[in-house]
Amino acid sequence: MTLRRFVLASLAVFTLIATPAQMPRAVAQDAAVPVSVAVLDLPIILRDSTAAQAVRTQIEQQRQRFQSELAQQEQALQAESQALESQRGTMTAEAIAQKQQEMSQKVQQLRQQSELRRQQLEDAFNAAMDEVRQSVIDILTEIAQARGYTLVLNKSTVLLSANEFDITNEVLTQLNQRLPSTQIPGIQ
Repeated sequence: MTLRRFVLASLAVFTLIATPAQMPRAVAQDAAVPVSVAVLDLPIILRDSTAAQAVRTQIEQQRQRFQSELAQQEQALQAESQALESQRGTMTAEAIAQKQQEMSQKVQQLRQQSELRRQQLEDAFNAAMDEVRQSVIDILTEIAQARGYTLVLNKSTVLLSANEFDITNEVLTQLNQRLPSTQIPGIQ
């Protein structure tokens, strides 16, 4: 190890073990601010809360309804295509080309409708889950103020914490009481 690396490593170790009396004054003053920490597992709340589960159930029901409607329309287009094939011998080339163009437009409309429905479902899901997230934030704010927490961390960003810092179950219980269900916005 070169002398320069040794000096840099020594300075790094000294900085890590320096006591508040050895720290610069501004850093020592900041360290005196009491920090009270809580940990929250937000993905568990968004997975297990009754409101979030209701949102997913409603979205799945809407998705199945839309899928059924689209399947019926696809079947109608297939039937129309088969009818066109069976009439090919009796139609002029111009009439066939016209019918094929109409079929192509109907297929394109069906694709656009499918994409629109997918986007509507996604937007409805996001809007309903935003309501759940806002309720979580409101509950967190109340708990933090009542208990004097100055910092609430998402558990996914914390490598290790004692169980007494975890307020996930408390927030989940309050959320289920306050927002037992939520409705997805209407979809056409």
